[in-house]
Amino acid sequence: MRQLRAWVARFKGVFQKAAREHDLAAEIESHLQMHIDDNIRAGMSLAEARRVALMKLGGMDQAKEAYRDRATIPFLESAVQDLRFTLRQLRKNPAFTLTATLMVPNSQRVLFPDSLG
Repeated sequence: MRQLRAWVARFKGVFQKAAREHDLAAEIESHLQMHIDDNIRAGMSLAEARRVALMKLGGMDQAKEAYRDRATIPFLESAVQDLRFTLRQLRKNPAFTLTATLMVPNSQRVLFPDSLG
């Protein structure tokens, strides 16, 4: 049951990208601020505390990418992005869309004449 909930959450994560990104940015910022506060209490200047905190947290981009991979289903997210791009391109080129829409059924008849009975 736990795995099912995890997969459902990941599936929903594909479609709730803006909210997920906002939450991730806020969480990373809060962790960074906590490290900075700890370093300032240890006697460091603000600039040095921030630099050390960034080094301690490691690569921010790698952490974000790892979170994204756990929060979504990467291949499904790629498929959704590709579908959106395709629909955008088809909307931009109505003549091509009409031609392709009319040609696909006809090409099936030409390529596979025996399968239509």
